[in-house]
Amino acid sequence: MGLYSIFTGLFNTKEQLETSDISRAEKAVTIDGIASLGMGSLQGGVFLSAFAIALGANNYEIGLIASFAFISQLMQLPGLILLKNVKKRRAITFLSAGTSRFLWLFIILIPLLFVSRGITFMLQWLLISLLAGALAGPSWNSLLRDVIPSDKFGKIFSKRLMWGTALALLLTICGGYFVDWWSVRFPTSGLYAYSILFSVGLLLGIIGITAISRVPEPPMPETDNESLLKELAKPIKEFNFRRLLVFTGLWTFAVNLAGPFFIVYMLDRIGLSVFMITLLTVTSQVANIVFFRIWGKAADRFSNKSVLAITGPIFIIVILAWTFTTMPERYFLTIPLLFIIHILSGISTAGVTLASTNIALKLSPKGEAHIYMTVFSIVAAIAGSISPLAGGVVADFFSARELSLTLNWSAPTVEVSMYALNFKALDFLFFLAFIVGIISLNRLSLIKEEGEVEEKEVLAHLQNELALPLRTITSVEGLRRLVVFPISAVTKITKGKDTG
Repeated sequence: MGLYSIFTGLFNTKEQLETSDISRAEKAVTIDGIASLGMGSLQGGVFLSAFAIALGANNYEIGLIASFAFISQLMQLPGLILLKNVKKRRAITFLSAGTSRFLWLFIILIPLLFVSRGITFMLQWLLISLLAGALAGPSWNSLLRDVIPSDKFGKIFSKRLMWGTALALLLTICGGYFVDWWSVRFPTSGLYAYSILFSVGLLLGIIGITAISRVPEPPMPETDNESLLKELAKPIKEFNFRRLLVFTGLWTFAVNLAGPFFIVYMLDRIGLSVFMITLLTVTSQVANIVFFRIWGKAADRFSNKSVLAITGPIFIIVILAWTFTTMPERYFLTIPLLFIIHILSGISTAGVTLASTNIALKLSPKGEAHIYMTVFSIVAAIAGSISPLAGGVVADFFSARELSLTLNWSAPTVEVSMYALNFKALDFLFFLAFIVGIISLNRLSLIKEEGEVEEKEVLAHLQNELALPLRTITSVEGLRRLVVFPISAVTKITKGKDTG
C-alpha cells in the first residue's frame, strides 16, 4: 500500500463497526497509550529540564518550559472548531500528533547543528510541537468514546496505564543511568546523551501514531449549531461549578508555581546526579500508582471532595518540606527527606488528580460534560501557564536574598549554633506556593458535592486499606503498628479537632 493510499485512508469512515474492528481499535489504542507514556518519560520531566539547564536556561526559562504544557491546551478551542467543521477525527488526530512528534527533530539536532542558537531555539520548537499536539485533543477524545465500548473503558485504559507506566518507569531509570554514564565517558559532549534519549522517544511516538492510523472510525453524530461561546458560558454561570473553577485555578497556580523548579533545586542547590533524581522520580511514581486504587475506592465510597480534603493538605505540606532539605546546604537528612517528600508527593497527587477530575465530571450536567470539562481544562491551562512564569520571576528576584533564623547555645566550655530556619533563593518560592495552596484549600470547602463525608471517615478507610495487606504479609504485630501508626495518629488528631 502506497503512502498516498495510507493518507487518503485516514479520511475514510465505516458506517457500522464489526467485532473485528472493535478488537483492532482496542489493540491500537492500547499500543498508542503505552508508546505515548514511554515517549513522555524521555521527552519531558527530568531529561527535558536537565537538557535546558545544560543549554544555559535560567529560572524564568525553566518556568516557561513548564507553562508551555498548559498554554498548548488552549489549542483545544481551535481543535473543537476544526472538529466541528471537518468531522474527520482520525485524520485530525494523526496529522496533529504526527506533526507534533516529528517537530522534535529540531530539538534532537540541537547539539549537532543548532547548539549556537541556545535555549531560545529549543523553546521555540518545543512550543510549536506542543501546540500541534494539543490540537488533536477533542478529535481523539471524541473518537475514543465512539470506538471503545463503554463497558470496556476501565479494562482498556487501566491496561494502557499499567503497561505504559511500567515502560515509563523502566525508561526513566535507564535514561538516568545512561546520562550519568555518558557524561563520565564523554564529558565534553553531554548534550548528545539527551539527543539519544529524545530520539528513542521519537521512535516510540512514531509507533504510537502508526497505531492511531489503524483505529477504525465511524461517522460523527450530528450535533446542534449552538455557538461555541454560548456553550462555554454555561459552566461559568453555574454557581457551584464556578466555585470549583476558582479552586482549580488557585490550586493549579500553587502547584505549578513551585513544581517546575524541584528538579532545578536538586541539580543546582543539592547537587544530585541525574540518576539519583530519576530514582526519586520513580519512587514518587510507584507511590502514585499504588495509591490510585486506594483513593479511587475512597472516592467511590465517600466523595471526591473528601479525598481532596485529605490529599490536598498533604501535598501543600510536601511543598513546604522542600525548604528543609537544605539547612542552608545539603546535610545528613537531605536524602532521607527527599525520599519521604517524593513518596508523599506520589500519594497525594494520585488523590488530587483523580478526585479533581472526577468532581468536575460529577458536577457536569448529563449531555454537556464535554463543554464543562473543556472549561475546566481551560481554567487549569490559564493558571498553569501563568504560574511557572511568575515562579521564574520570583525565583530570579530572590536568587541573591536570604532569610535565616539561628538558635545559639552557650556554656562555659562549649558554644553551639544551628539554623532553625534558612530561606534562600527557591526556598522563598516554595513558601509562597505553600501560602497560595492554603488559600485554594479554603475555596475547596465552599464546593458542594453530593455524598461528601467528614475527613476522619476517609482517614479511617485509608488506615484499613494499609493495614489489610500487612495482615496478609506478616504476623508481627510490632511491624504492623509501625507502618499503620502515622495514619492512626492523623485519625486521632482529626477526632480531637472535631470534639474540641
